[in-house]
Amino acid sequence: MPLAAHAPTHSQALGIYRIVGRNDEATTASRYGAPLLGALHDIYKQSAFWQSKLKFAEAREHLDLTASLNEGWNGYGAEAPSGLARQITAQVLGSLEQVLLPPDHLRPSAEGGIGLSFVNRDKRAVIEIYNSGEVAAATYSNEGAPEIWELEASQDQILDTIARIRVYLTA
Repeated sequence: MPLAAHAPTHSQALGIYRIVGRNDEATTASRYGAPLLGALHDIYKQSAFWQSKLKFAEAREHLDLTASLNEGWNGYGAEAPSGLARQITAQVLGSLEQVLLPPDHLRPSAEGGIGLSFVNRDKRAVIEIYNSGEVAAATYSNEGAPEIWELEASQDQILDTIARIRVYLTA
């Protein structure tokens, strides 16, 4: 996602806060806008933390968009993601953010639900949250058979699955 998508609009104040002697002041002016945005852009590009935060913001935007999908959204009769699937997906995103493992993609699933995918070179992982509330995960690559497992939408099992995916992707 381009960083400009998160840039303040003309209605938002952009400025700096500074201490002057014993006083402090917030200074907002258009002349600070370009240098501050340029500095933020450079920081975001160099920071794994901020890149991660941007990926999570993008994933949450995609999650919000799934609420507006109708039945047959893919042209083949797929069920739209349910409120339960969105709720569990939000829980999974929160757990992923705790351990700083952003998904590469969050998309509605043709099976009815939402899929989170992760990519590291030739290795892939997926967490699928179905409309029924069931959750499945898989790890796979071009070499060997995929590993697929089901899990409950409990915090412990979600965190265990995230750890398993992280180990797989980084091994």
